[in-house]
Amino acid sequence: MRKATNFGKVGFVTQLTGKRIVKEVIPRLVSVLSRLSGRLGARLAWYLWFHPHGRRNTRYPEAAEEFTLEVFGHQMDGFTLGEGEPVLLLHGWGGASTDMAPLAGAVADAGYRAVVPDLPGHGSDKSSYTDVFRMAATVDAAAGRFGPPRAVVAHSFGAVVTFAAFQHGGPERVVLVAPAVKGEWFLDAFGEHVGLSDKAYRIFRERFEAFAGPQLMSVLSGNGDVPGADILVLHDPEDDRTPYADAVEYTERRAATKLIAVPGTGHKGILRDADTRAETVSFIRGGYGLGAGTGTPGI
Repeated sequence: MRKATNFGKVGFVTQLTGKRIVKEVIPRLVSVLSRLSGRLGARLAWYLWFHPHGRRNTRYPEAAEEFTLEVFGHQMDGFTLGEGEPVLLLHGWGGASTDMAPLAGAVADAGYRAVVPDLPGHGSDKSSYTDVFRMAATVDAAAGRFGPPRAVVAHSFGAVVTFAAFQHGGPERVVLVAPAVKGEWFLDAFGEHVGLSDKAYRIFRERFEAFAGPQLMSVLSGNGDVPGADILVLHDPEDDRTPYADAVEYTERRAATKLIAVPGTGHKGILRDADTRAETVSFIRGGYGLGAGTGTPGI
């Protein structure tokens, strides 16, 4: 029997499964099928996991300049704001580049060029399929187009994408906003939400681990890192989607890492918060002087 996961008010699973029919009707179907056939239930869950139905919001800020990247032969859109050294901003699972617009504006006003792509299966992308490898490839494509970023600002699951893309080093500064520093629990939350039987979940989990490989599974287990970077974590202690306790544990284990609580903002509201914007810009400019991060947490 797998361990129960408290992911709070089904809020987080909205990011995983998107539209109402996917959130309510299909999970019931998966639950029934997984009890009739574990393999069939796992197969349907596999499809749902990699098709998160991210928001299709393409209303970029008025002053934004749009761009297109090619990732695995597929076009990915995004926008930039401002001029200067590039700062890459990454949205979370089930989100869109426009989620990052308030922070992008603050970064641009501070004299940097905010580079904000839609990740595969999200935002303006016409495809519904995504996985961490394609997301990381989008980050690589953005860095190739605009130059190596001075900093990365990542929201929620964007933290996992950041760790996957920069596992060998990269930006000097990383800001993680309401991060999923332990992405592994996503799997448990997803399995519970769609009602997988124990057998179906075991099949799904084994297939996922084989697909992800040991490096990504290590990241999902909480060992993600950007070697050599200073990391600032901004998180609401009452966030009902990504556990604050995981952020506390991460910052206690990793050198050159600082946690700032931003209470009362919520998982998405934190992106629009004035303190979040101010702390992000101050840190990118060189605030706190944490010293170079070393090694991978927990290893």
